[in-house]
Amino acid sequence: MSFLVTGAAGFLGGHVVDELVTRGMPTRALVQSTDEAARLRAGGLDVAVGDVRDPATLVAATRGVDTVLHCAARTGPWGPAHEYQTTNVDALETLVRVAVAGGVQRIVHVSSVTVHGNDVGGSADETAPFRAEPNPYSRSKVAGELLLRRLVDDDGAPVVVVRPGYVYGPGDVAGFARFAAKIRAGGMVIIGRGDNHIPLVHVRDVARGMLRAAAAGSDGCAYLLVNDEPVTQRGYLDAIAEHLGVDPPTRHVPYVAALLAGKTFEFGAHLLRRTQPPPVMQYGVRVLGGENRFVISRARHDLGFAPQIDMRSGVRESVEWFAARQDSRSPVRAC
Repeated sequence: MSFLVTGAAGFLGGHVVDELVTRGMPTRALVQSTDEAARLRAGGLDVAVGDVRDPATLVAATRGVDTVLHCAARTGPWGPAHEYQTTNVDALETLVRVAVAGGVQRIVHVSSVTVHGNDVGGSADETAPFRAEPNPYSRSKVAGELLLRRLVDDDGAPVVVVRPGYVYGPGDVAGFARFAAKIRAGGMVIIGRGDNHIPLVHVRDVARGMLRAAAAGSDGCAYLLVNDEPVTQRGYLDAIAEHLGVDPPTRHVPYVAALLAGKTFEFGAHLLRRTQPPPVMQYGVRVLGGENRFVISRARHDLGFAPQIDMRSGVRESVEWFAARQDSRSPVRAC
């Protein structure tokens, strides 16, 4: 099999490329930045450069590959809605149609557990209903999956969907690095009591799960990729603090009050037409404070997916990456 990885310069895409290279699989990486392209080519990788929203780029990038691992996406819950639509929905449709026309045999699309909402209030599996939350990321991920259902049903598109949980690990500047920085500075708060469950999954487990989906997944099926080890919000934050060598967070904010604060901040930011996200958002409150336990029986049975990296091991590795990253950015004092 030969692979194309879209979004190969991103957090997940980079780890997927590493996994493929480690296995000696023929791999092409699609990136936007010429700097990233030069770095990857220096390592001997086949690289395509261009925007995933450009049909000509996709035609060239998919030529001669068997399998597409689609990691590229507009992420984060704040930004112009059209950016999410063009990247997460329109470009997805173009990619599938171009890939099928070019003879690609399997497309693995990275969705997210967010399609079920970020607070399911208990346990859920792939059959849980979609619930788009009031942010463009959530709406676009739901729209993307509905689009794929139509393409599979109407055109027989060879698409498998994976829905990772809250992905963390080395390189996670958007999530783990922010939490670690807040905890180290003593500014982290616990949302609610802290005994709610969060669906963590290490980035390498997601990469391996994607390759299993490429090999054994059924067209039109979706698979949750989550570590079903029970992890609470407090347990996760305490583990980060322990490996950082600092005191764990102790301040609490009621869950409902945090949601109300997020809604208020978002309303004000929209009113003032702010381009930067507000300091508190409903999305982040639900991600950290919601009760989410996802059942991965389908992925275990169909794909042989079995998470390998437990939370404490993953946090230790991620803190080591975070500390090295912070050290590398520290100014050098002249002696």
